[in-house]
Amino acid sequence: MNVAASGAKGQESWATVEELCDRYLGGRPSEQTLSVLRNVERQRPEVREFTERGFRLMGLSKFNAKDISPVVARFFSMLAPAILPGAWGGMVPPITVAGRHKKIDDYLRNNAWAKFEPGTVLLDVGCGFPPQTSMDAADAFPDWQIVGADPACDQYLVYDENGNYASISQEGSQTGDASPRVRYFQAVRPQYFFELFGDRDATIRKFEQAFERLAAELPADEGVIASVERDGMWLVRHPLKQYERPNLKFVRAGFGSEDVPRADVVRAFNVLLYYDAAFRAKAEEWAAKVLRPGGLFICGRDDAGSLNAHYTVYRNEGGRLAEKEFAFGVELVRQPGWYALHDGEHETWRLAELIGVLRSDRDFLRDYDARLDALLAENKFSLRDENGCAIDHPDAGDLTQRLPAYFAITDAIEKEFTDRAVVALTQAGINAWRNRVGHVAVSPKRGG
Repeated sequence: MNVAASGAKGQESWATVEELCDRYLGGRPSEQTLSVLRNVERQRPEVREFTERGFRLMGLSKFNAKDISPVVARFFSMLAPAILPGAWGGMVPPITVAGRHKKIDDYLRNNAWAKFEPGTVLLDVGCGFPPQTSMDAADAFPDWQIVGADPACDQYLVYDENGNYASISQEGSQTGDASPRVRYFQAVRPQYFFELFGDRDATIRKFEQAFERLAAELPADEGVIASVERDGMWLVRHPLKQYERPNLKFVRAGFGSEDVPRADVVRAFNVLLYYDAAFRAKAEEWAAKVLRPGGLFICGRDDAGSLNAHYTVYRNEGGRLAEKEFAFGVELVRQPGWYALHDGEHETWRLAELIGVLRSDRDFLRDYDARLDALLAENKFSLRDENGCAIDHPDAGDLTQRLPAYFAITDAIEKEFTDRAVVALTQAGINAWRNRVGHVAVSPKRGG
């Protein structure tokens, strides 16, 4: 699934990150944070536009510049350049992790809009590889039929000695070379990310050379899984075959594909945020055709452990999608979820509007900030400097190794502040409630 290397251009040009802070936030973060952010100034246009859009969204959500931590700065300056589509010839790397949709699976089991019986068909669009979200769904719903769909699932995978892997396409490389080449690679654990992406070209060469050595040793292609291993590298042909089971199968398909079954649920997370409004409109039309009457289309974003979740739920009513709710995790009041490649992206802009309402409630924000700051300091994630700006805790260590502790913090914030967020939104005239998985939910906007 290819996308443009960048979305709509930023509303204004900018030269320094200080300009972005002053323009959209009316203040600046710590010097530690700024020193990390300055790397964006030297990045390609796609990354600069992405960063400008992120700051614009922070402005819409009334974000405080002092709350931008070095961790958030690294997202813009180090992670975004490596994972945005421009780094992969315009395609969207199907990055996925186990447990990513746990709360979404729980939501489907307990939602207020549809009751699903044994035999329910769930079409998981953008299942990624390994297809963890589809495998998790097959485990969660053993009496359902799960169909994982992703156009980026290629015929070959090469694994390195640590289990990191690269997808090899027979359709040619990013540069148009007709021979099989790496389309994307992925780190299986956070600690390997910077090792692989630190010298991206060297990583690609390593996987390509391994493929050239190993491909000749594969047996004739009979449409079944086959593999060969040598010197710590491992080549697999038809890798999805190893994950199929009675209630789980895979198709190489995406939005607009005809070779998909009718479904009771169409789920698409971390997919539509890459596309513009015209594509989304066509995707919604397609989902309405694929869904059976009364079926649900649920789309949006979430990260590992359903962190940063924000999503819209639609029901197929009379062959058209009717929006039923928009929901988000309350941790997003201070953890910006601004991953959007186009202006006006539905879930992201709706989130910014609602976070802005919450951050305008002084009592709510005072208590929220105090509690979160205490938890982050207690768990050695971050502190405040003499100016009240977020900085790294001196004993923070490798944060990628401490995700369970961070998940525990967000769980505590959810338990303590979801109901208060619902009250704050209700007092602002918004119909809000705590949904059945603990997220803040709101009704569609009037006329939406």
